[in-house]
Amino acid sequence: MSDKTYETAAAPEPRPLVASGSWSHVLGRHPSLLGPPSHLQSLAELKSDLYDEIKSMLRGDADMGDRRRSRDPLLAAGIVHAVEGVADDRIEHFVRRARKTLARGVTNIHQDTWIWLTQVALTYDFFHDEIAEAERREMIEWMNAHLAAFTDDENAFHNSTLSKILCYLRIAYGTWGENPTAGDFRAHAVEKLYEGRIVPVLREFGAGGGFTECGWYCRGSLWHLVQALELARLMEGYDGYQQAPDFFYQRLAYEMHQPYPGLLENGCERYACEGDGSGRYSSNMEYPRLMRTVIAQYFRGSELARYTAARRRRGTNPGIRLLDFLYEEEPDEPLEVSEFPLAHCARGIGKVFARSDWTDDATWLRFECGPWWNQHQHFEAGNFEIFRREPLAAESGEYTDWDSPHAINWLIRTIAHNCILVYQPDEEWHNVRNRQNILYANDGGQANNTFYLHTLDEWKRQREHFERGRIVACENHDDFLHAAGDCTKAYASSKVSLCLRQIVFLRPHTFVILDRVASTRPEYEKTWLLHCHNEPEIDGRTFTVTNGRGALFVRTLLPEEPVIRKVEGYTYRGQTFEPASHRLSEG
Repeated sequence: MSDKTYETAAAPEPRPLVASGSWSHVLGRHPSLLGPPSHLQSLAELKSDLYDEIKSMLRGDADMGDRRRSRDPLLAAGIVHAVEGVADDRIEHFVRRARKTLARGVTNIHQDTWIWLTQVALTYDFFHDEIAEAERREMIEWMNAHLAAFTDDENAFHNSTLSKILCYLRIAYGTWGENPTAGDFRAHAVEKLYEGRIVPVLREFGAGGGFTECGWYCRGSLWHLVQALELARLMEGYDGYQQAPDFFYQRLAYEMHQPYPGLLENGCERYACEGDGSGRYSSNMEYPRLMRTVIAQYFRGSELARYTAARRRRGTNPGIRLLDFLYEEEPDEPLEVSEFPLAHCARGIGKVFARSDWTDDATWLRFECGPWWNQHQHFEAGNFEIFRREPLAAESGEYTDWDSPHAINWLIRTIAHNCILVYQPDEEWHNVRNRQNILYANDGGQANNTFYLHTLDEWKRQREHFERGRIVACENHDDFLHAAGDCTKAYASSKVSLCLRQIVFLRPHTFVILDRVASTRPEYEKTWLLHCHNEPEIDGRTFTVTNGRGALFVRTLLPEEPVIRKVEGYTYRGQTFEPASHRLSEG
């Protein structure tokens, strides 16, 4: 293993194969959003197997795999129409759907609005010459009305802002020349949202390649951002990567460590939830591969691009392979993965990853101790997760609804994570993403009484409300890792004066975890939590956790007389908070 680290690596000079501004000649022509027709025709020849599959998608006879994310054949129709043309009845299908979307009127709905706008913008561009001028004008007027009305999804720390940037750039470039407001969409996306809101966050907290959104939501939204930056780079020569080049380069190292070791049976990486999310396979598990591929192509020839090339694999369903058709180029000569550092610290967001080796049988650690930014995060400063073959020290709870009783009193709370509880009987919680006025239960965990803010400047003015923890040490060597996080500020000062967690990972498979906790009153009960998917076996001061082929053996060294007990389900202090339905494959 190399002693080199990429946590603070300076971004090298970009060396993309396709030069910035290469598509500028198609601005105002159609179709253009997927590149010039000649570009797509060349791809169809070069990647004929993928192109044949795309045509199968359009006919409806391809096995779409993850149907929730990949079933829409609009992109397939746009590609095929640019290459060889699509039948009128198929075009009418998409135009008719666009008409139904316009009939909704102008909306301001989280996520749904930018999805609808995107569908109309793509339809307008892909089939421009087959849509009557009057109908195109109606589409433009409907999209333009959203510039003033669609005020949601503009939070500097949130996933949907990145998706909105991509949506608005597609509207801008897709309607360029006919739409007098196209430039305003471009300015809103690039100047207000990206440079005005996202870039300051990347510069403030992006050390090590981390972003402030929780992991599950981050995977899809960062892919949308990279798509947006590539579109702007190719269409007009705007290089948004250079607004925060170190973040994007270091993200390649982050993505080397973020997945669990090994692959699913379908060949896809596995990921921890990390905040709100699902443990099931979905396209969210594919998007990081696409994102890292495009970033590596931008930094072609660099060390991290070459390590990324070593993780190259085939997309796991036709909808994802369609994106491979559009974005994937020939990779760099790969470097040997076994030489890559065995740990990575994204200090800006307070997250550490480490593993025993680079085999599929490796032991893997995630440790987090950082601030609070957005409403998909959980109260879990100091949380850790251990994986070998299966999750062993695991996450708990089911993301079935954003603010259900289960979400409010279990999923997002400290009780659902591998953290420390300090029980102050009269402690109260306020302003915890609660639209339904649900009664808060006292889990003895962490608190945050300020909901969220929209910009970095607002956040900085109230920084004390959002500081929950920080990584105070991270030292990696061949045979061990030492990481420490100060979680004191995550707890109410009325009950906790110190909460410091240290983890030593003795490679290959041993962890020593030491917690120093000082409460303001000695009678406040302290609880050390470890969640597992199956019932543990307790034997005195030791217990064993098994999950599939994985096993975790735990021995308590301190305190001298611990009380070790197991709790089944979502219960604490006489109350149970079951989810309304079961969406996760693992709870």
